[in-house]
Amino acid sequence: MALRISSLVLLLTGLFSSACSKPFPGGDELILLGILGKTRYLFVTTSTNTGDLGGVAGADLICQSAKTAEVPDLPGTALEYVALIASSTRVPGGAGWPLFANMNYYAMNPGQTLIFHTDGSGLPTLPMDSATGIPGSGNYWTGISSSFAVSTDICLNWGSSAPTDFGEYGAPADNTIGGFNQGFSDGCNQPKGLLCVRN
Repeated sequence: MALRISSLVLLLTGLFSSACSKPFPGGDELILLGILGKTRYLFVTTSTNTGDLGGVAGADLICQSAKTAEVPDLPGTALEYVALIASSTRVPGGAGWPLFANMNYYAMNPGQTLIFHTDGSGLPTLPMDSATGIPGSGNYWTGISSSFAVSTDICLNWGSSAPTDFGEYGAPADNTIGGFNQGFSDGCNQPKGLLCVRN
């Protein structure tokens, strides 16, 4: 393993030194190795919120706070974790989507467990690799439709807590599309967790 990493570093050094400009100022080819070698994790927050998450940015902040307060031993820094929710600015498989293509996503419960892997578009392949789906103790907002697109029910782009507005949600322990979409939406006044992923 060490020989393969050393060979890759030498290859990258050669590629970068022959280029006109350095994509990693300061010669930090190891930054690329860190990106390539990062293990992706997920967790469901135990804290809950209405559908008024403060938009996507607010949802990301909730995940980052939960990483620090709820799962401090999970690998990575708090800033690496974001909310797996769909919205007009976070389109499944498209703009702003936090899942990477052809990547494995794990949970720590307490050992590393493969939960799902993604296809070439960055969408989870179903059924999930884990027969018991995403671990957690409560439902979580997703805004994902049954066809893994942005639903029309996204609590007004995650800015509403009104019972007359609606949001799609997923459930733990379901390794089908139900892990992301339970087949019906809920009022935005109902508190739910968030599914947070390391990106």
